[in-house]
Amino acid sequence: MTVEEPIPKTSKPKKPMWLKLLVSGVVLVAIGIIVMKVYKMNTPPETVYTQAQAYAPMEAAAADAVSVLPVFPGFEKRDWAELPCSHNGKDDGKYTNIEIRYMMSVEDSQGEQVRGQYVELLREHWLSLGYEITYDSETEYDDGSVSRNIAAQRDDGISLWYRVWGGVDLLVQSGCVPVSDLSEFEYVPPAGGIEPGGENDLVGEYFPEGIPAEEKSADAVAPFAEDQAVTDLFGAEYRAREYEL
Repeated sequence: MTVEEPIPKTSKPKKPMWLKLLVSGVVLVAIGIIVMKVYKMNTPPETVYTQAQAYAPMEAAAADAVSVLPVFPGFEKRDWAELPCSHNGKDDGKYTNIEIRYMMSVEDSQGEQVRGQYVELLREHWLSLGYEITYDSETEYDDGSVSRNIAAQRDDGISLWYRVWGGVDLLVQSGCVPVSDLSEFEYVPPAGGIEPGGENDLVGEYFPEGIPAEEKSADAVAPFAEDQAVTDLFGAEYRAREYEL
């Protein structure tokens, strides 16, 4: 009878210390990246302005845009609106994205200078101020009509969009800013020749007690005629983008 000799156990070779340290480092980096992503997802963005503070520089940006447009015909209407700010796919009621809209009349929107030259002038002006051009397009349709868009963003988060579609509009957006109580709002007279507090100054919902009488009597920021001194006060694809916190 033969006795089988036991098979000797073989020990696995030990991993070198440098490899263990490398693996540990990779794991720590991965954990750090995940933690930072979670932190950013749950941390509101840093903002320069609150909602109430943003209206004055936004209106000044609109007035500045008007100031570089020769023989400006004037706007027909102004309104203040708000776009939602979302966080993890849900609207966050603590933040809002202000949109100030200046609209030209149908008649004034048809001029070639308004639909063409103004786009070029605003592009040049915004670049000279160091703004980032975020949207720049021109589309010609079968009927010969042309739509144009030029949009720019400033370092403080404010964006401007000159939109040449059927009509012509200037839109100014704040980006996501903390919501303010209505009691903190201050009325800012409109640019482009609109009568402050008039029927085409569509901001009344923000001033439930009415626009102060002294503001209504203030002179509107008028269109700039050729003989008038200029004062420097300071598409769907673009607008439909999601404003994530």
